[in-house]
Amino acid sequence: MMMQRYAYPAARVLLAGIFLFSGANKLLDVPDTAADIAALGLPLPALATVAAGVLELVCGVLLVLGRKTGWAATGLLLFMVPVTALFEHPFRGGEGAWIDFLKNLAIMGGLLLVALKENPLTPSWTAAYRPDDEINDIIILDD
Repeated sequence: MMMQRYAYPAARVLLAGIFLFSGANKLLDVPDTAADIAALGLPLPALATVAAGVLELVCGVLLVLGRKTGWAATGLLLFMVPVTALFEHPFRGGEGAWIDFLKNLAIMGGLLLVALKENPLTPSWTAAYRPDDEINDIIILDD
């Protein structure tokens, strides 16, 4: 029973860590991240950097606090799709590119689990992911 109570919040905190770190980095060094965005030819790189940093920090804090976690996970998941496609695609070269790409896919999988478990607007086909169903045996370990 103790594992059920603490495993899921601990997983959310672990998942949030990368977004808290990345969001803070973006906001503390806007010119560096803006240069990466500008290199792709995207408009308003400084504004995009600040928006991305704020999104990552706010959603990361919500995941840690357990507030609006479905919305936070959904926001981060929607953010990560274009980021992964533009910045972390495996065809940019080297083994590190594949590792970054697969890491992002794994993070997106974790966000999807949180979003499906906690988002009240998920479609009915995700009913298997409601908190009172057997999916908890996978997401929250039994003692």
